[in-house]
Amino acid sequence: MASALQVGTRPTPYTPRSVRTLRHERTGGWTVKRYAVSALREVPSEEVDAFARTAVGMTLPPAHCEGLSHAFSVVHEDADGVYVVVGWWSANRLILHTRTWLADWSDLTRPAEAPGRATACVWEMAAMAHERDAWVEHVVRQDPPDVDGYLAAEISGEY
Repeated sequence: MASALQVGTRPTPYTPRSVRTLRHERTGGWTVKRYAVSALREVPSEEVDAFARTAVGMTLPPAHCEGLSHAFSVVHEDADGVYVVVGWWSANRLILHTRTWLADWSDLTRPAEAPGRATACVWEMAAMAHERDAWVEHVVRQDPPDVDGYLAAEISGEY
């Protein structure tokens, strides 16, 4: 996968996949909510989780000087490899920036940018939609923002 940089070409029938919220972390001044999607098991392995952390570290810009610095990652393990979507909210809290990474199973130490401006698949978008709704409900619509409520908002199930 990473060597050929193919995305969206392998026929893949839709079947529900495990989508879970992982424990959030602090990195580089950012609070990162973490999600996991898997076609293989309920929660990805530590090796896959480490790949996601590497992608987050390669992606996030310097934290906002003032205001909230919140981001999220969605790591997705599939038969052909691992994908990570990293999203971060702008200082004005209204714009989402994203970057997507991938690797095949032979080397999870070197994330490659997803080709063709690929952003997310339908399973990753379940976590992203949840993230959007939690952000709007707890941060955008609240004054002051309910950061604890936002961080507590979780998703878990088959999507």
